[in-house]
Amino acid sequence: MELRSLQQQFLYHLLGESTGLEKVIESTPMMSARDRLNIYANGYRMRLKEALQTDFDKLHSYLGDAQFDALMNRYIDTHPSHTTSLRYFSIALAEMLAQESPYSEHIELAELAKIEQAFANSFDAGNAACLSLEHFASIPEQAWPSLQLTMQPSLQIIACYSNAFAIWKALSAGEPPPEAQHRDEVEYWVVWRRPDLISHYRPLAFAEYTALKSMSEGDSFAELCEQLLDLFSETDTPIKAIGFLQSWVQEDMLAGLDYDGINAT
Repeated sequence: MELRSLQQQFLYHLLGESTGLEKVIESTPMMSARDRLNIYANGYRMRLKEALQTDFDKLHSYLGDAQFDALMNRYIDTHPSHTTSLRYFSIALAEMLAQESPYSEHIELAELAKIEQAFANSFDAGNAACLSLEHFASIPEQAWPSLQLTMQPSLQIIACYSNAFAIWKALSAGEPPPEAQHRDEVEYWVVWRRPDLISHYRPLAFAEYTALKSMSEGDSFAELCEQLLDLFSETDTPIKAIGFLQSWVQEDMLAGLDYDGINAT
């Protein structure tokens, strides 16, 4: 068997597929060819589990060893790794928890996984300088309607229909988590990394969520104000919008702005 073909068959064996590779591997008096191959297959699976345990430490604590191990086995079997980096192996776990029974019946599981993914992503996100209030002071009055903002690469918005953040906070503090609660109304949270290299988080009221989402999607300041008119009076809307901008600047959420073809970062 050629080397490339042998390597391909070895990979298939690691992924749990039947290859007949043991026919070209020598057995020893102490161990059969299949058992020798399975040393590598079992080791590969253990590395994948270690990656999942590292990425979802709080979910592991919440489920307990036995249930989390069952979850890992199911995920590994249904979502084989397609990248050379273990960093992205677990990327589909939250989606699986949200869509597949019995996990989908407990929405706090998928949301807890999303929270842990958000913190990992915020930590790994690229660096960007933060805007200051001085950047906004120089914007001409007539240019404000066309103003667009660039958020920090680490910024993420999470929608929760459970008390998953309360569960995550308790587990992070080494305390017993509260009983899971499911809600009809969504609760929004923002996660981002500040210049101190620490990931921060806080809840978002619906008005601020609307504004932050609008700016994150590339809307102009004028378009943002149009959306806020559904929530505030015509007099209060620009005041609320400016207040959000000031808060985002003070919390190091903004990385750039653009108006009338002028870019500032």
